[in-house]
Amino acid sequence: MELIATPLGWLMRRIYNFVGNYGVTLILFTLVTKIILMPLTVKQKKSMIRMNAFQPEIQRIQKKYATDTQKQQEELTRLQTEHNFSMTSGCLPMLIQMPILFGLIDVIYKPLRHIVGVNKNLIADTLTPMAEKMLGTLSRYSPQTDIIKAIKQAPEAFADVLDAATITTVQEMDLTFLGMDLSATPSLKVFNSLLLIPVLSVIFMLLQQYLTQKLNGQQSNGQTTAMLGMTTLMFGYFAFMMPAGVSIYWIFSSVFGILQELVLRIFIDPEKEKAKIEEEIYEARKARKEKEKQRPAKVAKAKEKAKDKYVADVYESEEEAERVRKRLEKARALDKEKYGD
Repeated sequence: MELIATPLGWLMRRIYNFVGNYGVTLILFTLVTKIILMPLTVKQKKSMIRMNAFQPEIQRIQKKYATDTQKQQEELTRLQTEHNFSMTSGCLPMLIQMPILFGLIDVIYKPLRHIVGVNKNLIADTLTPMAEKMLGTLSRYSPQTDIIKAIKQAPEAFADVLDAATITTVQEMDLTFLGMDLSATPSLKVFNSLLLIPVLSVIFMLLQQYLTQKLNGQQSNGQTTAMLGMTTLMFGYFAFMMPAGVSIYWIFSSVFGILQELVLRIFIDPEKEKAKIEEEIYEARKARKEKEKQRPAKVAKAKEKAKDKYVADVYESEEEAERVRKRLEKARALDKEKYGD
């Protein structure tokens, strides 16, 4: 993730140098990255709406050809070709966002590397063992926050491995937010304001999931709801295993995600978009039925044309071919008179 985390770390360092507070930096960093990723979010939202609109048609095909997998695949392919969409198109923006998301997590979890700018090898080989001797076991997910805490507690112990400017920068780092120490890990054993952070992270995640489904007109089922609920509770569990600063990022990521959905709703109305797509499906189905009605007449015409071509190819002279054509036309006229169309 170094390739992605490095520019994002540069961004976070600039924000911190401007505001001078870790908590505010996390909030502004989350906002800026949401804005940067907005084009991908818009593309994903449109793909989601389109897929939702085609779901009834897809389910109809799957049900109709449940026992004929080949025919089912042919019909699904025809549907996608006819309406110029892909059932996997919504995955592309998500796939692009995944490495960016991991890069964001790397930046959030490693403030010593990305905000202070300490060499990663120095952190791993020297600072981590030194901090472990002072504090015991470091946070599994964000050990660099604990290293910062150790440097703040005993700066003289790190004087031989860090220059004075770096130690001063670490000592001056403000890791608080609204009076809460974001370098500390919330614990059910200690009743304080930090306990609000895991609770708020779960509440806002659930709220974002609910509003996203509601605003996009998605139909939720029991399995999806259970999966989302379990995922959110898992994040709530992790919030008690890592420094509170990480959960602050999760909270405001959900908050800005909700605001983003509300803003996009103004410009992209799922109901209107869905109605347009349904009209498109209806017109395409109508045109296909009309085409199927005309098919017998076209087949008959093609057969007549083939017969005329055969006559022209078989007979050597144009006069002879013309005589045969006239006989054929007369025979067709008698057949039509006798048997009808």
